[in-house]
Amino acid sequence: MHWVGIGLVIVTIVGCVGFGVHHHLDAKAQKLSKGSEEERRLAGELRDISSQIDQGRYLYH
Repeated sequence: MHWVGIGLVIVTIVGCVGFGVHHHLDAKAQKLSKGSEEERRLAGELRDISSQIDQGRYLYH
């Protein structure tokens, strides 16, 4: 029974970390989208990475 509790804690921590990284990338992209052409391009790339995290692509590669 202790293993189930430990597993739930680990899943919760991983979910919180994923949400935090996603939020950070989106906030950074929003800030960069108001800058130069290079910064706007970088903002688009950050949004792509953020959406791929949502889909789980960066969790297993």
